[in-house]
Amino acid sequence: MHNLLQIFSQWEHLWHKKNVLYWALTLSSISLVFYLFFSGPMQGVERPLWYRIITLCLQDIALMCSGLLCLRNGFSKRMPSGSQVWLLIGVALFSFLIGNLFFGFWELLWHLDPVGSLGDPFFVIFYVCLSFGMLLAIASKRIQLKIYQWIIVGAITLYAGAIATWIMTPPPISTNLTTPAAVSAAQAPTNPAPPTAPADDAPGWVRSIDLALKPYGQPLSRFYVWSDVVLFGLAIAMILAFWGGRLSNAWQVNAQAIICFYIADMWLAYATNHISGYQSGFMLEVFWVFGIVQFGVAAALEFEHMLTRQKLADKLVES
Repeated sequence: MHNLLQIFSQWEHLWHKKNVLYWALTLSSISLVFYLFFSGPMQGVERPLWYRIITLCLQDIALMCSGLLCLRNGFSKRMPSGSQVWLLIGVALFSFLIGNLFFGFWELLWHLDPVGSLGDPFFVIFYVCLSFGMLLAIASKRIQLKIYQWIIVGAITLYAGAIATWIMTPPPISTNLTTPAAVSAAQAPTNPAPPTAPADDAPGWVRSIDLALKPYGQPLSRFYVWSDVVLFGLAIAMILAFWGGRLSNAWQVNAQAIICFYIADMWLAYATNHISGYQSGFMLEVFWVFGIVQFGVAAALEFEHMLTRQKLADKLVES
């Protein structure tokens, strides 16, 4: 930890709020243009490998930078929201980074279905740490909403839950039996098919892990979706509670980041359940980049606020 603090202090000029805002705006703009122009339609076309690698790199660069910004706050002892909150968010982002790398290896390198991969345990850590961080922030600030505000939070959360229920419900099987193929499908035995063996280009240990984790793919997908719903409700509560003042800006940005994650995660869950043969990289997945960079911006805003408070306190002591 001491070595990390030394690294942060040596490169302090790169961590200023203005530089972070420039970085966030630049990376978000590049990602938006890249996704809009090269993502292609939802289905019916195979996205080129170079495009999918670049989109993965854009997400990972954002995760690395935002994670470091949050860890810097986590190692600082005078953060207004508490160092533990930012430490949890930093650990969550780096867990997402590791999970994202395994997700890419599974899909792009070894040509396996990434639903149920070695990245899933790290995605679980991401949701657990982020949820605890948000709850800790809310508890530390002793948020008190008015009745109508709680009604707004509850209504929006219920609506988000209804969307999640619809997304996770598989589409109904067509009952049109006018074609021989449909008749044969209807008369086929209903026993579930055995799990498909992994691709031949995957190493042996990857095949073993893939076969072991595949049964947990769909339950974990439901866990992610409902975790997003809970975090979405917390984000709405934060937006209503943290309103006004310089410190509130950081947590409003954090809430916006969670909403961006919600949009991207809901899209991936919908595509996985309703679009046959879906390949990752559709333009709505750019909201992951938007959400990730906003965590970094929020960390920079609160760190700048902490420095301002510290300078004022030093001046009072000197006077």
